[in-house]
Amino acid sequence: MNKKILINFAKDKLSLTIVYFLSTILILIYIYSLGTQIDVLYPLLLSIVLYVFLILCEWSKYYKFNRSLNEGIENRYFNLNPKTNEQLETANAIFKIHENYTNKISKIHAQNTDNKYFLSQWIHNIKTPPSIIDLIIQKATKETSFSNEDSTMNQMNILKLFFDIREENNIVKNGLDQILNISRLNDFSKDYEPQTANLVQLLKEVINNKKSQFIYNNVFPKIEFKYEKILIVTDEKWNKFMLEQLLSNAIKYSKDNKKNTYVYFNIYRNDKETKLTIRDEGIGIPSYDIKRVFEPFFTGENGRKVGDATGIGLYICKVISKKLNHSIAIESEINKGTTISVTYPSKI
Repeated sequence: MNKKILINFAKDKLSLTIVYFLSTILILIYIYSLGTQIDVLYPLLLSIVLYVFLILCEWSKYYKFNRSLNEGIENRYFNLNPKTNEQLETANAIFKIHENYTNKISKIHAQNTDNKYFLSQWIHNIKTPPSIIDLIIQKATKETSFSNEDSTMNQMNILKLFFDIREENNIVKNGLDQILNISRLNDFSKDYEPQTANLVQLLKEVINNKKSQFIYNNVFPKIEFKYEKILIVTDEKWNKFMLEQLLSNAIKYSKDNKKNTYVYFNIYRNDKETKLTIRDEGIGIPSYDIKRVFEPFFTGENGRKVGDATGIGLYICKVISKKLNHSIAIESEINKGTTISVTYPSKI
């Protein structure tokens, strides 16, 4: 390593050495051409000594800096002590590159930690539906074994059990969709196709996809706007996934076994933007939780009550809306409901 540093130093100082000796030779030729009897030996020796001293000082600074640099590369820790302006500029560039590298590594580690935590949470939650399905099947077996019971009542009970199975299956499907899209978010730019889309049509498709969940939970959609076509700029698949997550939350937290409840949809627009609101009549979110609902893995008080919350749905929606250049906001009041607003750039 020292030999390599010495060779590089010699290459760096070669031009200076050549200039020094050429200029010295030219000066000596000039003096002798004048025919003067000047003793140049001592000045020449002094000049050489000073030059060698200068080179040794430069070598000392060069060697220490490059040795620290090489040790830093090996140990991934830089403790440079620049002695010249050139070394200072080099050190600043190295520190900046190292800082950017460290920040990227930290982000990757944080992302991996989040992914591992999400995966463990997801596995924990995904274990529940199969267990419930197993219990439902056992109950269905018992229901069909009692032949003396009223056949109509028996059929209704079995139908209810099948609805229960489908609901648990929807929970599994939603969990799979979440983990799939979490992985796709890392390469979002490769999976993003902004285009003009009809928000009304997209919303109706999402509502229709959630039809069984609406019926099962005794919750019903209510469209309040009169528009047939509202054009926005978005990515259809990502926007539909985001709306499905928001709608699932609205249905889940609106469930009331004693009465029918509604989820209301409205659209407000102007020349610059279009706002979609999704308002439920659910349990509402406490004020001390609402500031954190978009944080990853935050379930809050309502999540603990419902029991099947992962704390990832709204977080994904927030990330997606930002990447799509949309904005998302939430308002809520306990026992009155929650309103989610998604704002899109309008397409005239």
